[in-house]
Amino acid sequence: MRSSQIEMFLTAVEEGSIAGAARELSKSRTTVSAAISALEDNLGVQLLKRSGNSVALTDVGRMVHDDCERLLQAAYDVEAKCRQFESGIESALRIGRDDALPESFWRTIMREIRQLFPDSSVSLYVAPPPELYEMVDENMVDVAFGLLPETRAFGRIKSKKLGQVRMMSVVNKDHPLARLQRIQRADLERYTEITLAYVDDEGLKALDPISPHYIALPFYEHLRDAVLDGSGWSNVPSLLLRKYLRSGTLQVLRHSDAMQWQPYGQITAMDGHTGALTIWLADRLEAFLAENS
Repeated sequence: MRSSQIEMFLTAVEEGSIAGAARELSKSRTTVSAAISALEDNLGVQLLKRSGNSVALTDVGRMVHDDCERLLQAAYDVEAKCRQFESGIESALRIGRDDALPESFWRTIMREIRQLFPDSSVSLYVAPPPELYEMVDENMVDVAFGLLPETRAFGRIKSKKLGQVRMMSVVNKDHPLARLQRIQRADLERYTEITLAYVDDEGLKALDPISPHYIALPFYEHLRDAVLDGSGWSNVPSLLLRKYLRSGTLQVLRHSDAMQWQPYGQITAMDGHTGALTIWLADRLEAFLAENS
């Protein structure tokens, strides 16, 4: 039983005739008829009732029709995956990322992947930056994209810088820190800091808080929203702050280190294979960061 025989059988059913299937598939009527007869011989049943120029499903043909649809689709999937392998495109890709870049950008990326790589299956998981390294190291994802620390012992994983993200220390316009003309570290320590939370082997941790009074949350959007609510001050990617800074709802702290650049990049295993989809995604991120730096 060949996939081409199943295709001709299904096309004949859809077109209602052998001649119609032959036209649709750009084959001769003899080829289509012989393929369907060979399929019937192989199965030991009659799938089609032939009457003049038309065909109709027999009872058993109706019974197996949907199964044949599934078999043909499975054959197409196998062929597509093999073509992808030969062309260097990943058939499946597990991606980890942080939320330092706007969600609208990632929605655009997903639409473009579906258009450009229709045969690839993509899984996307959002996690705080420190967790991305462990996810790659433990083979939970194939590649990760996010903010890179200034120093890190990478071990069995490697990073590639794609660009920079401007980090801003911000506060709600009604917060006491917003009224200070010059902020010292002691001022930051006096008020609640909203910082990142992440999980490692030792449990739940806060990422390097300056203040002894802090609230740790897992995503930068959560940090920004907590600042909007007046819960404290935080260091947040500027790409998530633009409309709030323009409206004056949030203010950048008047502190010497309130605005700094942090590298953003790609994280992969040392021995990991990088396919065409990963390369395209890295290029797309690099272009976006260059446009918005």
